[in-house]
Amino acid sequence: MQATMGDKLINGEEILFRQIHPNSLESGEPGSDRFRPTPSDKNMLSTDRSSLTTAAASHALYTSTGRLSATVFGLSVSEFECETIACFEDPIKKSETEPENLAHALADYSLHGEKAQKLVAKRLKRLAVARGYLL
Repeated sequence: MQATMGDKLINGEEILFRQIHPNSLESGEPGSDRFRPTPSDKNMLSTDRSSLTTAAASHALYTSTGRLSATVFGLSVSEFECETIACFEDPIKKSETEPENLAHALADYSLHGEKAQKLVAKRLKRLAVARGYLL
């Protein structure tokens, strides 16, 4: 992830793809922790933008570096906004360790403390599961 984010995403209908690690699936559903940042993410949840890539291409790029993803779920920008989470473009430039990912975006959870993030993640998980598998 880059140090500075780009423009705020304003198309509420745009879907942001979220990769789901195989160990995070139970009975076909992702754990709610997949819809909140980890402490090392510094309140920023990594996603890919549907206006710039497909779920399949996002998955292929993600797994091309050896990372594991069993499937892709998605949430709309407006679904994040309903939880007071702004989303920003965050294209990744090619480096020695990362492939270029112009579709990369971040969902900013910084307005929520850890406890609130867990509650938000549970609500967002329900929305993503209702939308269904995107890959």
